[in-house]
Amino acid sequence: MRLSPLKIYTLKLTLFSTVLAYLAVDMWWWHGPLWHAMHPQGDNTPASKLNVVAEVLGEQLTAEQWERHVMEKNFMAGRVSADHLRRTSMLMDMVRAATLRIRTRYNDKNLPDCRGEAEAEVRRMASRARSPEQFEGWVRSQGYKSVEELANRVEVRLRSLSQLERAIAPHCEVTDEDVAKHYELIKDQLTEPERRSVKHIFLETLGKDERLVQQKAQEIYTRLQQGEEFQKLARECSEDLHSAPKGGELGIICNDERRPLPELPLFGEQAMPATMPQLARSRWGWHIVVAGEMMPARTLTLQECQDSLRSALISAQREIAIDTYFSTGVREAIRRQSIKINHVK
Repeated sequence: MRLSPLKIYTLKLTLFSTVLAYLAVDMWWWHGPLWHAMHPQGDNTPASKLNVVAEVLGEQLTAEQWERHVMEKNFMAGRVSADHLRRTSMLMDMVRAATLRIRTRYNDKNLPDCRGEAEAEVRRMASRARSPEQFEGWVRSQGYKSVEELANRVEVRLRSLSQLERAIAPHCEVTDEDVAKHYELIKDQLTEPERRSVKHIFLETLGKDERLVQQKAQEIYTRLQQGEEFQKLARECSEDLHSAPKGGELGIICNDERRPLPELPLFGEQAMPATMPQLARSRWGWHIVVAGEMMPARTLTLQECQDSLRSALISAQREIAIDTYFSTGVREAIRRQSIKINHVK
């Protein structure tokens, strides 16, 4: 039976469209045989022989890598071991890192050149060693064959961070209106308690004759009343090594649970009058204290805390954006079976 030219053309078009559709599904959606053939992942040893705990876009993560990651995390956190839930979380950290590394690899041409920054970072690391030989020994002890390989790894990390920043940047924008709305929500928490400036001359009683220390404090107090300069006497006589060089200045002290020397009558009904030297006893010794005018409690204005609120909002949005970036991508990749998490104990 002879086919007409139109039918032959239709048949060819159908076959060609089918092949194109398969290629699209294999290369961009399924990551099937053709994709793996064009993206070899090195050793083709079966996963069971390598004890693979996860596969990320064809890249294998082994139990040995996982254990090394767990040991490093435990060391940094000061832990001896990690429970099953924490170990599983650390495995997902590795999956996230591998996902970011592979995404960075495929966006390589669109990312900034980080080689100079990576080499500068390696030079800073090397400057902490006593000699180039010691640094090279440390590099080899960390599993790198050479300083060049370390620089390559640092460059990959920096480019990965650039990829992540580029991905989350649109989700971390904070406007003045956002800051103002957040201020209205939490302004009741943005308060300053009563506060006043304080300076003192301190004489320690620990291990000393209490009577003699009190007598010396009284002598300094008398010299102040006779017109000697407070700052001069503080530098000469105070045993507070922190404030003495500054003329006895302690700065602004707030009336809250964190204030130093709570025994001194700085606040309340019995608060010492402003600008008048007072003798006072604390558990540490004797003080000649001069307190400034009382500044009442108040709520901070939007202008005063605008920058800190903006920074806090950006940090919160960054955390959410990073979590969304990874969790959405990993979840979708698992659905497509581009990421496979093997059963782990």
